[in-house]
Amino acid sequence: MPLNLEQKKELVKEVSTILADADTILTADYRGLTAIQLGEFRKIARKPGIHIKIVKNNMLKMALKDSEYSSIVEKISGPQILATASDNPGEFAKLVKNFIDGNENIELKSLAYKGKELDLLEIKKLASLPTYEEAISMLMSIIQAPIQKLMATMVAVPTKMVRTLDAVKESKN
Repeated sequence: MPLNLEQKKELVKEVSTILADADTILTADYRGLTAIQLGEFRKIARKPGIHIKIVKNNMLKMALKDSEYSSIVEKISGPQILATASDNPGEFAKLVKNFIDGNENIELKSLAYKGKELDLLEIKKLASLPTYEEAISMLMSIIQAPIQKLMATMVAVPTKMVRTLDAVKESKN
């Protein structure tokens, strides 16, 4: 059933709100995907901060026109699926890249991060970014390393002393 003008305006407003909150957006042509494959792609959206929406290209163009992502309007053609992430672009890119690698029927059209259009090959760079948890664990290991070395050094001095005394004792016996 076709949408009336009010429903279309509401849809454009909804997509504009999603775009305003997004740090990373990706558009793709989903022709050739089955309903099951689209369902799998939508499962990605169950992660917090990730939205996936199928939008008619004219309505997507209207929503993009007034956003910081207006530079990708000319790349919108054909049926589009819009994927956005409001935080953690690395995890978002990993999820999307894994899905795209497993489904050759989906074709990436555009990728943008914080208003800047990126080359489609840069999704690999985004996917290589650590997640928030991975970044915290890396930071903690970097902070912990000097402390471990200090403790090992402090323990080594008395240990060496005990070994030396033991060697002296053994040599006198």
